[in-house]
Amino acid sequence: MRKSVYIVLALLLSSSTTSATTLESLKNRSTTLAPISGSPVYFASGDAAVMDLSEVNSTLLKLVDEHKAPQGKKPDRRRPDQPPKPQPPNPQPPKPVDTTQAYNAGKRDGSEKGRREGRREGRRDGLRNGEWEGRRNGNNEGASAGHAAGKRDGWGVDQAAGTLNGSREGQSAGTKNGTRAGEDRCFDEGYSDAYNDAYAEARESGLQDAASYSAGYAKGQTDAAVIEVEKGRKAGYQAGFSQREKELHDSFPATNAMMHSFAMDSRGVALRNLPIELARGSFGTPEEKRAYDKGFQEGYRRAYRRTYGDAKRDAYDESYRRAYRWAYDSQYSSSYREGYADGKEQGYQEAYSAAYNSAYNAYFQEYKSREYADRRAAGKNDGRADGQKEGFAAGSAEQRKRGYNEGYQAKAAEVYPGAFKDGKQSGIKAAGRYYAENSVLEVSEASFYDEDGDGKFEAGENVMMRAEVKNFGFKQSDSVVIVVKSERGEIVLVPVLSADAVGGRAKALVDLKIGTLYDVVLPNSDALFVTFTEKDKPVGNFRQVYMRTNDNKVGVVAKDEADVTKKPTWFFPGKLATLKRGEKVLITGEKKGYWKVSKSAFLGGDWTKGYMNKKKLDLQ
Repeated sequence: MRKSVYIVLALLLSSSTTSATTLESLKNRSTTLAPISGSPVYFASGDAAVMDLSEVNSTLLKLVDEHKAPQGKKPDRRRPDQPPKPQPPNPQPPKPVDTTQAYNAGKRDGSEKGRREGRREGRRDGLRNGEWEGRRNGNNEGASAGHAAGKRDGWGVDQAAGTLNGSREGQSAGTKNGTRAGEDRCFDEGYSDAYNDAYAEARESGLQDAASYSAGYAKGQTDAAVIEVEKGRKAGYQAGFSQREKELHDSFPATNAMMHSFAMDSRGVALRNLPIELARGSFGTPEEKRAYDKGFQEGYRRAYRRTYGDAKRDAYDESYRRAYRWAYDSQYSSSYREGYADGKEQGYQEAYSAAYNSAYNAYFQEYKSREYADRRAAGKNDGRADGQKEGFAAGSAEQRKRGYNEGYQAKAAEVYPGAFKDGKQSGIKAAGRYYAENSVLEVSEASFYDEDGDGKFEAGENVMMRAEVKNFGFKQSDSVVIVVKSERGEIVLVPVLSADAVGGRAKALVDLKIGTLYDVVLPNSDALFVTFTEKDKPVGNFRQVYMRTNDNKVGVVAKDEADVTKKPTWFFPGKLATLKRGEKVLITGEKKGYWKVSKSAFLGGDWTKGYMNKKKLDLQ
């Protein structure tokens, strides 16, 4: 090798981290660059002579190995005369395939097939549709025209006969019905006149009937002797029981006993075979096959639409005219006969009705207005008899009712006082016996209050209840069952509440915790309702409205499937829980577009803190 060699590795070295010793030795050598034909690497010496590749091969390989070898490993050593490894050839992209011939051939073949099939199918559909619509329209229009012509020709045939028959039959019916109506009119007028006079006269007679009064008076006394005695006894019993009960309540001792109360918490695409024309064209490459298929489809669709429409239109017109004329002619004749019969019947009926109505009205009015003396006389006789009978009955009934009332009142005044007195004594004794043998509980002055006593029912605070229970009876009571309900909710109520028995003629104070408000409770009014029972018998119930407050910031889930995540991000957030619409969480902070939340003490799940997208929560 010559004295100094400087090697520039523009393509072989991609990094500037060459060995410090090697670079330093190269920098200290003065060089003149000279290209080597066919290579991007330049070699030079001090006298600008181009060096043979074999002279620098060893140095070149050493530098490459030092640059590529991993730290701690020795570079691969090659002999200076060893030839380099052969490199694989650089593949060249294939030349584009000319698909014009395949596309044109496909378009030509598709057009030919489209014209052939379009002509055949268009003619088939045109003949079928034309025949069907021609037959339908011919039948409809032939029937309409034939029926109209027949009806017009037959309408005036029997009008004369209709007029004659209608006039004759209308006269007969008008005479008959008019006579009947006139007779009924005369009878009713005679009946009414005689009935009214006879009824008034007979009623006055009935009102003076002594026998009716006596019968009513006796019936009244008999009923009062039974009814009023029973009523007096019941009224007296209730009065006596209430009197003794009041005495026992008024004498109730004033001393208090503290009651021990407790609470028990209980996609596919189908493959299609290419047409035979493609195989005959010898288009074997994929590009030619696709071009042929594209041209075939375009040519087919265009030719098919054009030939199909023309063929269908021509065949339709031909078939329609033939079917229409045949259907029209055949239907016209049969419809004409039907129309003729209908017109003949209609003409007769119109003439008959006009004549009948005219004759009927004239004769009916004439015969109805005549006087029928015999029917008027019969009406008077019947009216007089019915008036006398019904008038006397009405007067007698009033007389009997008056006698009943007077007899009832007289007897009631006689028997009621004694029955009431006897009943009252029985009631007093029964009340004393009942109070002596039973416990008689009454709950009064029940109220709800907050645990810390500041008058505010705050989120997370316990709610208390105080009530006074009195036992007016002489026997000790059973334990008292207490049930509390909330009208709005958001309070955890103690499931089973009970209080100890109350001694005879004693009272006790109940003071206990009934529940805890949610830490996410809605600040608003609510009402608590409590019932007290002893031996399954209600002994008191109360309702109290109270105001709730909540200083916590609360979020309400806006829709289902709302996630609570570990991190405030959409990218791998780490889901902790999924909440439903309406569930509530406590908001403790915010970050970016997320709320920092913590779980309510009353919400399910094993998570405690997390993040929720602000769009998923509404502020309470």
